Amino acid sequence: MGGSNGKIKKQELPDSSGRIHKAKELPDDLIRFSFRHLSSTEKFGHEKVTDAATYLPQFLRRLQSVSEMSLSSFRTNKDKALRAHRHDWAGTSEPTGFSHLTPQLQACEAWQFEISGNEHGRVHGILIDEVFYVVWLDPGHQLYPKK
Repeated sequence: MGGSNGKIKKQELPDSSGRIHKAKELPDDLIRFSFRHLSSTEKFGHEKVTDAATYLPQFLRRLQSVSEMSLSSFRTNKDKALRAHRHDWAGTSEPTGFSHLTPQLQACEAWQFEISGNEHGRVHGILIDEVFYVVWLDPGHQLYPKK
């Protein structure tokens, strides 16, 4: 499916009217999101959002902006508004990390990024290839509490 130019061709599929869409060239290294491993706990989850009407648009804007980034630019981004970095579990309130995930998933790189400033918290998850699997929503900054 991938071409020699580093692009993935979108398959031509009929839409609901029966028409076929033309194949589109899409970059193959942009961050994608999955919520397959999303988990709510006593500390983390969408239930902890106090103002969903404000949070949701900010959250979606951040997902949109990150999904325009390549994997390498996400990994090396030094933007203080994004604050993307790998987790050092020993320095968090959860030193055992994503202990509810399988050992294979626990071995994957755990990352976080900020939604907007310090206002809406962070998103924590694992990176596998170009997919960021969202594991915890952290609107209250509970993983890295202020000292």
